[in-house]
Amino acid sequence: MPFPTLLKSIAVVGLTMALAACSGGGSSSSSSSSSSGSGGGGSSSVPSYVFTPAPGATWGTRSVTFNAAQAAAFAASAEFRASDALCATVGCGVTPTGTESAAFLLHGVNWAHSAGLTGTGETIAIVDDGFRLSHQELAGKTITQTGILPNKGHGTFVASLAAGQKDGVGMHGVAPGADLHLTSFAPSGSGFSIANVTAGTLASASLNAVAQNNSWGFEVSSLTLDTYLKNNPGATTAQGLNATLGHGSANWQSYIDALDSFQNTGVIVWALSNSNSFTSGDVMAALPYFEPRLAESWIAAANGYFEVNGSGDITRAVRLSAACGLAAKFCLAGDGITTGAWNSSDSAYGSSLGTSFVAPQVSGAVALLAEAFPDMTPSEWAQRLLASADNSWFAAQGVPLAGTIDYGNGVTHSYSTEWGHGVMDIRAALSPIGSVSVLSGSSVASAERHSLSESTIVAPASFGDSLSRALEPQQMAVFDALNRAFSVSSASAVQTAPTTVLPRLPGQASVDQGDDGLNLSHTHDLAGTVTGFGGAGGETSVLSIAGESLLVASIAPVGAAGELTTYGFAAEHGAVDNGALAGAGMTLSLPLGSGQVRLGATLAGEEGAVMGLDGGTAFDFGSGSAIGALSLALEQPMSPGLSLFGHLEYGAVARQGGGNSLVSDLSGLTFSGMEIGASFADALVAGDRLTLSVSQPLKIESGTVELTRPVARVADGSIVNQTSSAELASSGREIDLGLSYQASLPNQASLSLGFKHAISAGHVAGQIGSGLMIGYRQNF
Repeated sequence: MPFPTLLKSIAVVGLTMALAACSGGGSSSSSSSSSSGSGGGGSSSVPSYVFTPAPGATWGTRSVTFNAAQAAAFAASAEFRASDALCATVGCGVTPTGTESAAFLLHGVNWAHSAGLTGTGETIAIVDDGFRLSHQELAGKTITQTGILPNKGHGTFVASLAAGQKDGVGMHGVAPGADLHLTSFAPSGSGFSIANVTAGTLASASLNAVAQNNSWGFEVSSLTLDTYLKNNPGATTAQGLNATLGHGSANWQSYIDALDSFQNTGVIVWALSNSNSFTSGDVMAALPYFEPRLAESWIAAANGYFEVNGSGDITRAVRLSAACGLAAKFCLAGDGITTGAWNSSDSAYGSSLGTSFVAPQVSGAVALLAEAFPDMTPSEWAQRLLASADNSWFAAQGVPLAGTIDYGNGVTHSYSTEWGHGVMDIRAALSPIGSVSVLSGSSVASAERHSLSESTIVAPASFGDSLSRALEPQQMAVFDALNRAFSVSSASAVQTAPTTVLPRLPGQASVDQGDDGLNLSHTHDLAGTVTGFGGAGGETSVLSIAGESLLVASIAPVGAAGELTTYGFAAEHGAVDNGALAGAGMTLSLPLGSGQVRLGATLAGEEGAVMGLDGGTAFDFGSGSAIGALSLALEQPMSPGLSLFGHLEYGAVARQGGGNSLVSDLSGLTFSGMEIGASFADALVAGDRLTLSVSQPLKIESGTVELTRPVARVADGSIVNQTSSAELASSGREIDLGLSYQASLPNQASLSLGFKHAISAGHVAGQIGSGLMIGYRQNF
């Protein structure tokens, strides 16, 4: 009857020119919200020796927040380096040819700690030979136990690597803040007790332990059990284990059932045998191969010698343990050449190598993931470690691939029978894996996934920074391909259109009476054509959102000197791809002393956006909008060659359609624009015109945006959605100071010049800019 063995004994150690410049400022915001809902054992005498998202992180890349400077400081600290050992010291049987890796550094432990993760609040279960509970690396921890715990060195070493105290003394573990549940497989000091191991497994499951470390096993190849089960097709795995290892079929069945129960709360981590002749792995580490229900949350651990370059990339790998073999699909490799606590005194340490010391690093990593991602399942923690393992060195090292695991949503990961998925990389496991998406729905399994390219809110200049300010306080969750929710600000999705400080050149077209009473025009400046005279209109009108336009107008006399202009138009949307704008309006021009007053009204239908606001599929603001606007324009000659003018427009917008996007409402939108100025004829030469103006370009004055957005998920995959509303209010109101000049040149040519200085440019407080345009036109 085979006796379980520890997996390593301890050893010591037009021709138009334009120029513009702009500088920016800042803003603040507020909103309101409401929620909805295997080897030999032994000993020797040895000598002593928060997760807070960063506000400035960018859309789609924000995860656990790493601190590079702190990670480097941790890596250089004496306590961190004390967990390492050199292959030359412990006798790996490998002749180094380059820089040997340091285990904690290779696995990214310092990066996890730089994010404030230590495993605090989590419990790691360890099944081993025994433990020195009074050792300084275990002192002060909450430790529970099942049965008697003999004072042994191997278990003490393993426990310190998983969760040794980070207190500036000795070494520390991967998850130094984690608590422990300890069980001995030989509570009497000798003799394997499957009953005690089963009881310990169930007890730790009841404590919601997030990992169970098993750095012990039987020196029996997995092929032995495989052969038995193939030759006895009706036999259960438990019967096969009894035939192979003894200890009774019923006892093995109870133990298998206990392991399965543990996976409801945690990941089983099992060290492979240290016999590198086992090319198919050993019987216990490969157990899920025979009992598939155990594969849900199981990681087998292999050990290797690794060399790295200056960037930390693996340049050489030598397997020191059994190959992953039949456990390849759920196997991780690591550097198990380490130093840990030893049981000869409360301050004793030893150095050694083996899978025994890779496994507790994996168990500690599970505790870090459980702390960072408490809303995920043990299966998902295990998948993240496997799917993010570093296998980039396989090709260069000539490692043949055995296959690829598809983890869903485009995430695949290749594995080999020798090294499994590769070397554990905790930093990568804590970072987004695969593509990051916005999910809309009730669960990660059924929700519609929107790529980031479909989840960008493109806000035109008229909205200023109102959307960013409204959404900044509203946290939302984005999900990587393995369904980890990462918290970001909703405002991260907003892309404000670039602020232009270039002026409009003077000399815009106007509607003229055609011979048949109708005028048909093609224009790139619908607002300038329809709204104003003397330069008024332009950027202050809602019609400025139109691009290339076709205009039909009719002018009819009203009274002795008045005119009524009616018009209809169809236009491309100037800010939205494949968007359109169509509508009709009228302008009544009446004499006012020696000048004129114009009263105008416009009704328009917008397709594909709301005042140019577009949000892809995730933030669908509707199929379009209905727009209504009233305008008043004045022009008054003051003296020969001098005229004063002004234009004021005010309107409202109603969103059309809503769809099933995260935007549950957008309402109460109003807008305005105004301009006043003076125009001088014959200012420098006969026939020229100089115009000075002060204007407030088109701006959204009011409105409410309501989002029903994902903010978190729970372990069963349900998405927590929250509805919040906020008022749209830009931090500033753009004021433009303009100067334009137009003069006729010989041979039917003309020169135009425009200058604009914008204060609170783009309706953003503190942002200023200036622009200059020079135009030359030659008629033929």
